[in-house]
Amino acid sequence: MLKFNKAVKRAAESASRRGIHFFCALVVLAGCSSSVSRRHSSQDQIVAGMTLEPMGFYPLRALDSGSYYAQTLVYEGLVRYGSDLNVVPAIAKTFAISPDGLTYTFELRPDVKFSDGSPLTFADISASFKLAQSKLSPFRSDYEAIERIELQSPSKLILHLNKRSAPLLSRLVELRILPEKITSARDHGKNALSRNPVGSGPFRLLRWESGLELVFEPNPFYWGVKPDYKQLVWRVVPDKTLMAMALSRGELDVAALDPTSWKVIRDGARGTIELDRFPGSRTLYLGFNTVKKPFNNVLVRQAMAEAINRTELANALYSGFAVVPRSDVSVGSWAYNASAKLWPFDLESARKNLEAAGYKFIGRNWKSTSDDQLLAFRILTIRDYQDVAQVVSDDLKSLDVPSEVQVVEYSTLRQRYLQKGDFEAILWSRSSGPDPECSLVWSKDGAMNYSKFANTKIESLLAEGRLVTDKVARANVYKEIQGILAKELPWVFLIQPDLLVAHSVNVGNIKQANQNLTGLPWDNPLFNAASWKRIDQN
Repeated sequence: MLKFNKAVKRAAESASRRGIHFFCALVVLAGCSSSVSRRHSSQDQIVAGMTLEPMGFYPLRALDSGSYYAQTLVYEGLVRYGSDLNVVPAIAKTFAISPDGLTYTFELRPDVKFSDGSPLTFADISASFKLAQSKLSPFRSDYEAIERIELQSPSKLILHLNKRSAPLLSRLVELRILPEKITSARDHGKNALSRNPVGSGPFRLLRWESGLELVFEPNPFYWGVKPDYKQLVWRVVPDKTLMAMALSRGELDVAALDPTSWKVIRDGARGTIELDRFPGSRTLYLGFNTVKKPFNNVLVRQAMAEAINRTELANALYSGFAVVPRSDVSVGSWAYNASAKLWPFDLESARKNLEAAGYKFIGRNWKSTSDDQLLAFRILTIRDYQDVAQVVSDDLKSLDVPSEVQVVEYSTLRQRYLQKGDFEAILWSRSSGPDPECSLVWSKDGAMNYSKFANTKIESLLAEGRLVTDKVARANVYKEIQGILAKELPWVFLIQPDLLVAHSVNVGNIKQANQNLTGLPWDNPLFNAASWKRIDQN
């Protein structure tokens, strides 16, 4: 416990130092035209601070959270998530599913247009479906049950399935309808859409200054209620402490913060800044490369789990704004397994697991009895999770397992290390959506299965989960998957932080309906952006 408290103290001091440094930076930047210190017309704009910058707007390649959040602003599908997270009509005015689950009927809205003013037609819908089902798409398994698409009348579209697909409706939310005239290009629209999206969502991209900001304006051709402000500015602020201080100075209107950055401004924010709290759907985890030594041995992974005091971590670094999960499914989800194994903090048991894995404690280190290799590794992470990674690393020292924390830039971590499998361990995060289908992460061929974890039982359960339509039966399938993951531990599930969105009192509709209970899809702080409103305080 003493070592842990020292680790937390060091992390807290680190956060404090960064706060001081960035306060000084803000003073320096006050007279500059930096990203943070840019002023804005409070009546015309809403400026949102974002630590992430999208990699691009091409839906089939930009899979990171920043890109996903940006794409939700400009693209839309046949259906979308409503404020209560139920699936509701979008481009389709109504929809119905046949009793056998094999026919989906959509009545299309008349005169829907893309953001460039061109009409959205059946050809665009059909081409978008074909692209989503093609080998180019990392999501193709989501739509493999669709056998054909029929336009029965100018306004009635029918999907014919060759088998039931329980998650299909929620996956149709994510199937962006793109212009066929663009996706018919040789590169299927990748080059054109990556930085110049053309969609049918509530916003369209006005300009993008890399590293600084993206500016969106209401899509004048949007079929629905348009945003009632003139511009949404996505301002890139890589550090949340800096972001919080920019919010307190009036340079931002909205910002997703963490408890540490919120504390920096909390006392001085009374009357000017409000905090909305959402149950988080993002799980921070210590992930392992399960095809390389030493983490190809489940006993080593279990030992790491027992060496980390996750409850103390959540309390000390997140001040009660986080929970310790048993899996990567949100604890508030209808499919969460509250009975999955939760590895306790137990150094004695961790040592026994290392011994059973073939390691011997010699001197001050653990060495493999088979090749005399020292048990030590590097933890890759990003700046947002640096403090958590340092506490985890210090916890592992209590087990006499040395680990080095290396902080790298977000896109570098994904492209240089994760996608190439060039890592031992990562401290990273994964957000989950309203539907528990998780093939993208836990199928052996999943595009986001960076740990390269493969389990035949999970493969069969993933297939079963797509076929079972009864909600209780589906929940049981995904609970069984979570039970396997909790024992096999390709990841140590650390914490699920609440999503904290701080905002000026002059901006309303940040939180809607029962979102204080349901949370926001994929922890997307911009989910309600089209409904945000300027509030006159006079």
